[in-house]
Amino acid sequence: MRRLLSVTVALNVALLAGPRVAAQSAPPDAFAGAAAAIRSEMAKAGIPGAAVAVVVGDRVVWAQGFGLANVETGTPVTADTLFQIGSVTKSVTAAAVLAAARDGVVALDRPVSTDVSGLVPCVGQPTLRQLLSHTAGLIDEPAEFGPQGEDGLAAYPRTWTSEYCLLAPGRAFSYSNSGFALAGLALQEAAKTPFADAVRTRVLAPLGMTRTTFRPTEAMTWPLAVGHRRGMDGTFEVVRPLANDARLWPAGTLYSSANEMARFVLALMNDGRVEGRQVLPAGVAAAMSSTVARVPATGQAYGQGLFLSGDDLRVGHGGAMTGYAAEFDIEDWRRIPGGGMRGREQPIGIVVMTNADGANPRPLLRAALTGTPYELITIGDGGPLPERVLTEREADRFVGRYANPRRFTVEVVREGASLVLKRFGRTFPMRAFQPVDTRPGIPPDQFVVDLPNGGAEAITFGIGPDGRADYLHMNVWALARVASTPSPRRR
Repeated sequence: MRRLLSVTVALNVALLAGPRVAAQSAPPDAFAGAAAAIRSEMAKAGIPGAAVAVVVGDRVVWAQGFGLANVETGTPVTADTLFQIGSVTKSVTAAAVLAAARDGVVALDRPVSTDVSGLVPCVGQPTLRQLLSHTAGLIDEPAEFGPQGEDGLAAYPRTWTSEYCLLAPGRAFSYSNSGFALAGLALQEAAKTPFADAVRTRVLAPLGMTRTTFRPTEAMTWPLAVGHRRGMDGTFEVVRPLANDARLWPAGTLYSSANEMARFVLALMNDGRVEGRQVLPAGVAAAMSSTVARVPATGQAYGQGLFLSGDDLRVGHGGAMTGYAAEFDIEDWRRIPGGGMRGREQPIGIVVMTNADGANPRPLLRAALTGTPYELITIGDGGPLPERVLTEREADRFVGRYANPRRFTVEVVREGASLVLKRFGRTFPMRAFQPVDTRPGIPPDQFVVDLPNGGAEAITFGIGPDGRADYLHMNVWALARVASTPSPRRR
């Protein structure tokens, strides 16, 4: 198995209304090769429209739109076109909560029930820091279509039962849209203003992100890329209606443009400064990009609203909604050769937005650096892991059913001394590996399953006080062991 670590970013910058960030310091044709490579990747994937931007140091050096915002109208994408950015929203939400914490409006390390009343005890127990780092122990909620009224955000967490409590707070990283919704509600309650307005006050307005909004009825007043998915004949068709669930706004569905997200990336890269002005409180970016938890199955880490690569050189976040996919990535150590951009090391950021369901923005991100003045530094992954053979007693520790109730339920069974993972109607033999990562937050028991379409996926376990696994970690989710129901006794 080779550990493949990847965190991506969506970068697309153009001139903005309000304070302007101009693309500078690159020759006019410096990104011609990148533009051609992006068009090629879009053609391969059949992506109708995309927007890309590149930020170097404290400047936007390139931003451009590609393709169509709507295949029915033929409207072209520009760097000012709004897209839904999915879970990239979490980075903006985290920045708003952390900015409010700097001003004493919220506290990061007290139970969220301090700010939000009416929660069942286990839902109210996690802290804001745990909610923003996916260590609160709450289940994940993948809903994209739901109530449109903004009052839903306040009402919904107060209906959650103890089913939403997957693991004890702080026990493990487990990606949770529900957790971010609750963090957003805490900001709303503490600020005594609607969540969308609190984010605008803390982040969007200071950064000059004048068009970025949670509200669909505002987004539609600006040039907007509609989402697309493939129809029965294989061609892309417009998604109707737009995905929207106001209960989960803090976790996703923010609308933004490449130009405006570039301003956010600039702030993250420069400790909250854009164009020499302190637009986010100093220290917010550092808090977001400081490791709080490790993601054992992927080798990544997570701060507060940001994924970090295993080498801690890259940070960013991806997101997808029905009809859209977006990512942004900040590379701390990209080397700019002596012939371009003054030949010194500077951080580089990339933003990519697309309007195709299931699109992978990563090829576009890589293409954004093709034929440009920039050189990518490749970090080795450490090579294959050493395998080991389990005894039957060791294997028994992992046997059981595991669930993240609104996401997945899987089963691990024993075949001799070997383990088999049952999920999605398939069985996957599990190969055990010697522990190679002993850092805090990484469970020592690491396995791999080979995927039908090639490649492999890591599976790890957390061990409880009784010596048996109490959760399974798969991708970015923890699945808690489901207590087995005793068979009825025969009379």
